Amino acid sequence: MAADPGISLTALADPASLDQVHTLLEAVWGAHEDVGPTDRTSFAIAVSEIAGNIVEHGGGGQAHDFSVRIRVRPQQLEAEFEDPGQRVDVDLAAVQMPDALAESGRGLALALRCVDHLEYRRDGELNHWRMIRRRTDV
Repeated sequence: MAADPGISLTALADPASLDQVHTLLEAVWGAHEDVGPTDRTSFAIAVSEIAGNIVEHGGGGQAHDFSVRIRVRPQQLEAEFEDPGQRVDVDLAAVQMPDALAESGRGLALALRCVDHLEYRRDGELNHWRMIRRRTDV
């Protein structure tokens, strides 16, 4: 049997694409009704936060596309993002939730809290983000 290719989206990295990411997630949940509400919500938060960061910070003022592929596995949920935006300089092990009065800086901290694994790497001219959430509903 062939591996599940998942459900994917390629979009212009602008604020309107965040609605497309939410629509993609709804398509995933429609195809995988067995994924429970806690896993859906937590995974959706992480996916939305990474997409939001790509849209807000990735282009350096230049228009660019990004892609995301989501796979539902028997034991875990996976998302992989790819974009040609600016290199990200972040130490994920050092990311912390900002002060309660901070106006920004929560995205990566929230994503890290919602998944079991989050990684970033730069390969040539592309940023790659990968996240995994072990399913609690199995």
